[in-house]
Amino acid sequence: MAQSGRGRAMDDDTRELVAQLFTRIGMIMEDASVTALSVTGMDQEERGTALVELGISTRRISALVESAGSLLG
Repeated sequence: MAQSGRGRAMDDDTRELVAQLFTRIGMIMEDASVTALSVTGMDQEERGTALVELGISTRRISALVESAGSLLG
């Protein structure tokens, strides 16, 4: 069955959105990796802050992965 022009456009839009989600995931991972790799040189308070930041990044990544998965069905 041939896809309508609207169906193809929706698929293109979905692919673009998924690509944007994965790009954002990669950007968050990149930033988080810098924080994670810097922990050894931090004092106790800075390590606590880093853990909070890494937790936030983890939750953001998880939400974006879930969103991408929903779109990919």
